[in-house]
Formats: sequence, C-alpha cells, structure tokens
Amino acid sequence: MPQWTQHAARYVALTIITVLAIGIMGWVSMRDNSAAKHAREQLTTQVPVVAQTKPLVAAKAVKPSIREVTAKFSGKIRAWETYSLGFEQPGRIVELGKDEAGRPLDDGSRVKAGQVLARLDDRVWQARVAEATANLEQASSDLSRARDVKASGFRAITDAEFQQYLTQEALAKAALEIATKNLQDAVLYAPVEGTISRRMAEPGEFVSANATVFELVENDQLLLVVDVPESKIRELHHRMRAVEQASASNLSDPEAGIFRARVSLESLDQFGRPLPDIDADVYRIAEMADTRTGLFEVEIRVPNENHLLRPGMVATSEVVTDRISAYRIPESAVLFRGDETYVFGLEEVQEPLQVMFWEVDEIPQAIARKIELTKWIDQGDHLLVPSTSAEMRHVIVRGQQRLNDGQHVRVIDGADADDTQYVSPEKKNGKVANARS
Repeated sequence: MPQWTQHAARYVALTIITVLAIGIMGWVSMRDNSAAKHAREQLTTQVPVVAQTKPLVAAKAVKPSIREVTAKFSGKIRAWETYSLGFEQPGRIVELGKDEAGRPLDDGSRVKAGQVLARLDDRVWQARVAEATANLEQASSDLSRARDVKASGFRAITDAEFQQYLTQEALAKAALEIATKNLQDAVLYAPVEGTISRRMAEPGEFVSANATVFELVENDQLLLVVDVPESKIRELHHRMRAVEQASASNLSDPEAGIFRARVSLESLDQFGRPLPDIDADVYRIAEMADTRTGLFEVEIRVPNENHLLRPGMVATSEVVTDRISAYRIPESAVLFRGDETYVFGLEEVQEPLQVMFWEVDEIPQAIARKIELTKWIDQGDHLLVPSTSAEMRHVIVRGQQRLNDGQHVRVIDGADADDTQYVSPEKKNGKVANARS
C-alpha cells in the first residue's frame, strides 16, 4: 500500500474516533442535566408548604364602619356681619368711648352690645328738650283750664277752641319726643358685640348726618366662603336635605344632623407645622351661580371664640358630602391593572406539619386572595369601598405587587391608625411555620 494511502486512512480513523467521543460526551451531559433537573423537581415537590420560601407581605385588619365622604374646597374668610355706624344728626364729636383698659376706642378694640362708642356736643339738643318740656307744660295747663271751663256748663269756650287746646298739647308732646330722640342720638352705641375694624373720625371733628364713624365686625363666628362647581353642588344639596331630615326626626346619631365641614388654615405655626383643623358646619348654599365664574358660593360657619381668625384669611374646607358604611383602604394597597381594580386579602388554611416522614400536626398558613373592587370613592391617600360591594377582613398593604391569586405568603406585622393590627397565623397559634421535614 502506498505511503499516502496509509496516512489518509489514519486521518479518517482519528476523525471518526473524535466525532464519536464528542457525541458520547454530549449524550452523557444531557442525561446528567435531565437527572439533576428531575432530582430538583422531586426535592421541591417533597418540601412541605410550611417549609417553602414565601414572599413577605404586611397586612392589616379592616372592618366596615360609618365613614365620611369628603370634598375639598378653598376660599376666603369673611366677617359674620359688618356694620357701618354713624350719627343720625350732624354735630361735633366731643368724646370717644373707652375699651376695657380705659383707652379711647380704636382699630381692633373689642366692644360689647350697648357700649358707648362716641358722643356729640349735645348742648343744643338739651336746650331743645328743655324748651319742648316747657311748651308741653304750658299746653297741658291751658288744656286743663279749658276742660274746667267746659265742665262748668257755661258757653265761654266753643268746641273749636277746645279742640285747638287738644291739638296744641299733642304737638307739644310730639316736639318733646323729637327733641328727646335727637338728644339720645347724640350718643353712638354698639348694636352687637364685636371688634372695631376702622375708626373714621377723631375727637373734636365735625361729622355730617349718617357719615360713618366706626366700622364694626361681628366675629365671634365667621364665614368661610368657597366656590363650588356645578358637578359638586348636587351632592351638597342632597347632603343638606339629609341633614334637615335627620334634625327633624331626632336620630340618635348627632353627626347625622350636622352638615359637618373641617376648616384648615393655609398658614403654619412657629415650628412650621400645620395648625389644627377647626370643626365647622355648612350654613348656606347659594341658589344661583356667579355670573362671572359660573360657580356657586357656599358659606361655612366657623366658630371664632378666641378671635384668632381674621376676615381675609385663606382656608381650605373638607366638606362631608355623605356618610356611608364602608371599608377604608390605603391607596397604596390598591392595584390598578388595565380595567381591573383589586386588592389582595388573606385567607387562612390548614397545612400539614411534617417531622421526618410523619405528619404530626396541622398548622395555619396564609394565602393571598384577589378581591375585585367594583365600587370605590377616591379620598386622596385612601379609598372608601362600600361594605355592600365587597367583603373583606384583611388587606395586604405591602408586598402585593407581584402576588398571584391563591399564593402562599408569609405575613409580617402590619398596623394602621384606623384599624386593628393583623396577627399572623404563626403568632396566633404560637407554632413554628418554617419547620423542616
């Protein structure tokens, strides 16, 4: 055999051997991987549920109760009533009233109903009262003598003359009443308790009739006026009727008869914290919308016993538009997926507890259950779910983003200020849930 033929045969033989070796190695590797996978699957299926690794979630217990549905509106605070006070007669101011400290009344002074605000020079009015008094005494004396003459039976006085005496006395009485009133009008009194917002005159200054001397605001209670769009005004009207009906029927729930609103000021305290809310109530709803803005004015009555609020302040009101039986769910716990809105609740099931190859007991385990929400009311940081549209006892508030319906979970403690704390099955039963087989 030629030498080149021997080399070719040796080369072909080596190639065939190499290919066979590679094939055998690949077959063995695939068989090993399949066996390892099968072994892992068998190991997983053999691990009991109580020992499997579960996603951690936090949950809280929820229960239906009467919840307030609210809507927020902003507006400005106005005085309850504003009075422009002045004298009905012209004159010169001789004296201003005094405040509790004995100082002359000025802007910001508190006054009580009936308190003297200012006095005019009343010497002319006193003289006219004295004149009218003397004229009345003269007219009364003349009328008395005329009665005596007429009663004597003599014809010394005619009926016309006697009627004239009666008229003179009546005119004298009227003149005295006018003079007395003018004298009384020389003193300006406060019609209500309130605060002087502006003083428009000085002592010694001449003021004309009906000129404003003081502007007085009644501020023991104030009005927060907010503008409400047409889309919300129907809810407010419905709530107003419900409150009126509840007040007339004397229900046991006091809140049912109050159109509640909570007012918060835009300003902060000296430490930069929001001021506490003020409990108020809706006083009036405008019948017509403003022609310029198309909004309806709603007046909210705000108590101001300490007189810390001032007209012109900006405030926000949280008006209670309804009170319903509902669950209060944190907005962060709700999942919005396409057309679905749902939360995950918890269901407790009994799972076997194994020691080696024996089932020694059953232990409660938590399963996530999907709860679809068909009705809800958005309240900002939380949702109100009517109790008639869903039933739930526990809601997962953390760790719910990647859960599936029916998936086993491990619950860590979660609490909320409005509801009771959820106790995990492991703590409730005092058993170890991560036991190994």
